[in-house]
Amino acid sequence: MKNKRKKGRVKNFEQSALSQETGQSREERRHADRPKKRRKYNRGRLVLTAVVVIMIAVVGVSVKSIFSLRAEQAELSADNSRLTAEKASLAEELKNVNDYEYIEEQARIQLRLIKPGEVLYILDEQQDDNEAD
Repeated sequence: MKNKRKKGRVKNFEQSALSQETGQSREERRHADRPKKRRKYNRGRLVLTAVVVIMIAVVGVSVKSIFSLRAEQAELSADNSRLTAEKASLAEELKNVNDYEYIEEQARIQLRLIKPGEVLYILDEQQDDNEAD
């Protein structure tokens, strides 16, 4: 088989030698091989570029999600501290609600209740405001 290949190559060479000079045919063969190599090289470069772009996109999305999660964490931490303070104030108010003096004070203020023997004076708030002007 090797001999057949050589014979075919020799025939091709002889035919090309007849039509052109040897130097020109060598130059043509060099130029004929180059575009194939460039295509492979360009394909490799294209694949490498695509992989790099995809990796940059994945890293960018990850960084964005990390920053959004940190912002959400800070917001939730602020909400937590606010709710903790509100819970403490409500617990204090709950202690006061069970206190007899607090109940009496709220009954006097909100319900305008009085003890036996006391006199309740109700002043009109609008008249007080007009007199102050």
